Amino acid sequence: MSTNESLLAKSQAQTSNREREEEAAVVCVRGLIKRYSDGTAANRGIDLDVRCGEVVSILGPNGAGKTTFLRQLTTELKPTSGQIEIFGVDAVAEPQRAKRMMGITPQEAGVFETLTVREHFEFFGRFKALSKREARIAAFDIADELGLGAEINRRVGLLSGGQRRRILIGLALMGRPPLLVLDEPTTGLDPASRQSVWQVLRRVVAEGATIIFSTHYMEEAERLSDRIAIIEGGQLLAFDSLDKLFARLARSYRVSHSDPFDPLSEPFIRYFATFSEAQEYVARERLSEYALSRASLEDIYFTLTGERFKDGAEGESA
Repeated sequence: MSTNESLLAKSQAQTSNREREEEAAVVCVRGLIKRYSDGTAANRGIDLDVRCGEVVSILGPNGAGKTTFLRQLTTELKPTSGQIEIFGVDAVAEPQRAKRMMGITPQEAGVFETLTVREHFEFFGRFKALSKREARIAAFDIADELGLGAEINRRVGLLSGGQRRRILIGLALMGRPPLLVLDEPTTGLDPASRQSVWQVLRRVVAEGATIIFSTHYMEEAERLSDRIAIIEGGQLLAFDSLDKLFARLARSYRVSHSDPFDPLSEPFIRYFATFSEAQEYVARERLSEYALSRASLEDIYFTLTGERFKDGAEGESA
């Protein structure tokens, strides 16, 4: 084969690979910008693809533009400019068609206080084109999945905040849509309930669904995500797998210790390129109580955004 033929074959192979990647992308975002009337730019030229069967988490400080980004994906908010495709459908030009393929849990949403859990699920099941019988079966199945089986005939007004949050997740699952867009889905849940929701989401993905979610829980992003997007100031700072994000860190070991003269003070944290350098620091400072570990997703987040991650663990309820 000549050099020209070899280059042509290589170019064709690369084009073919790109086409396959584009075909596999269920969400395709290009040049997404949202600017409000007061001049605030909430999103600044975001490009992002999500592949079929992926779980993608969105991290970022408060006000970073995460919710604005998700509200544009779900067609609730129209972009100032840019493109969004959901399973090949132009979500800006055909929002209703795109939305029919999604299950959505917004960050804040009300429930009908006088309806029972079952009535909620059946009502929304009918909205998603399920027959009356299908909606009834789905209501019981989803209630059991989310640990709400015992409350299925209770009025929602009598339930706790955490139980109401699980109802909202259940509404997104009705009809088993191929794409779930969840804005902080487990906020307000106790650790056991959060783990239960994780199990449900893993099962949904195993059945072929794709999930995009924002979170204020670092552990949630680490455990569930295939890839992690970090947004700050409306810009996409990083979007990659956890392993590739770790590779960005020049110093991947950390030593944490308290001031021996002020044990209630914030811990000192030092970073090192190698394990031996971290050990040398411990010996040099003669530390008796310390923690030496590999860097975490929080360290990556801090490197990119310049601030510590706040996991929103306060105020949890069942």
